[in-house]
Amino acid sequence: MNVQTEATVTKPTGLGGWLIWPTIIVVFSPLSLLASVIGIFQDHAEAMEGLAPFMEQSLSLTLYYYGNILLEIGLLAFSLFLLVFYFQKKNRAPHLFIGLILCYITLNMIDLLAWASFDSLFGDTIQFVTQSRLSLLRTCITAMIWIPYFRLSKRVKNTFVNE
Repeated sequence: MNVQTEATVTKPTGLGGWLIWPTIIVVFSPLSLLASVIGIFQDHAEAMEGLAPFMEQSLSLTLYYYGNILLEIGLLAFSLFLLVFYFQKKNRAPHLFIGLILCYITLNMIDLLAWASFDSLFGDTIQFVTQSRLSLLRTCITAMIWIPYFRLSKRVKNTFVNE
């Protein structure tokens, strides 16, 4: 009978296995958000020129536009914070990763509701509503996969151990 002791059993640790996929998300999320924020500021003058008449008619559009900019910047800072904690293997990193996914779900829901309500302002916004629905669906699928993984995985529990 071959009985292994606790010390001889190799535990899955490190950023390997299925943990590679969330690592890719953690690395590319700040890059994607940075590109988005840069794009917002590069296109700001042109966007304001096109949106100014609509913003005068709709406080909700004005709040959505400027709120979206602030949320993107905040999410960029949050994702950079997660990136540091993740590679330092801090025990808070799994909670931050789950928080990032929940932030993305919340932002996608806000986008969907906003574009649905802007139909009366812009006319046909069905393409934006459809795009928002697909983005929300992708994010929800991501959440259904990775939130349970981060809560239950032995590799996650064995990897993120640093205070």
